[in-house]
Amino acid sequence: MRPTRTRLACTLCAVLALPLPALAQDIGGITLGASVPEAMPQPAGSQVEPPFAYRLWQLDGGANLSATSDAETGTVHYLEMWRSGPDDTPPAPLEGLTYGTTTRAEIEARFGSEGMVFSDRGRAAPVGDSAAYFISYEIAGTDTVLSFVTIQPLTRASDETAGQSVLDSVIVAEGAYLDLIWGVNRGRLPGYAPIADPFEDG
Repeated sequence: MRPTRTRLACTLCAVLALPLPALAQDIGGITLGASVPEAMPQPAGSQVEPPFAYRLWQLDGGANLSATSDAETGTVHYLEMWRSGPDDTPPAPLEGLTYGTTTRAEIEARFGSEGMVFSDRGRAAPVGDSAAYFISYEIAGTDTVLSFVTIQPLTRASDETAGQSVLDSVIVAEGAYLDLIWGVNRGRLPGYAPIADPFEDG
């Protein structure tokens, strides 16, 4: 599992209090803040490490889906969908975005800024032979955060070329959960503002 994926470790064993409910943000048929539907197929993998449970599905069309939920109540706190391999270009869970094609520059133009940065995650990191860039936006009026991971080969990575990196992963998660795993301090970049809920149109 790549470093951008959720890690279920003993450091996560804490009570998670969520101040605001999520709206109907849905990825792959699973809604944030609800339970995983019984109609979902059997996961390709699963792990329970209280207080959280993690499940992974391999979807048709070259995408993977993960859900992290409360091990007791089943409430989903984190959803992530990413392409299975570098040659896969499935549609992303938001209209107008395509894995392997949509660039970081296009994402930032669509949402109006370079986003915000969680203190323990930063803006970029090497992942294997790729450079991964992290872009996050709070959804206005909710405790939900929408995040994107774009990648490009390390051999091409630079400040000048980062905008050309392409979409590899889409994450929607409850902010309180991300504060727990990515760091409570959120640095807002110039021009940043919470965004309207893009799932209402998608």
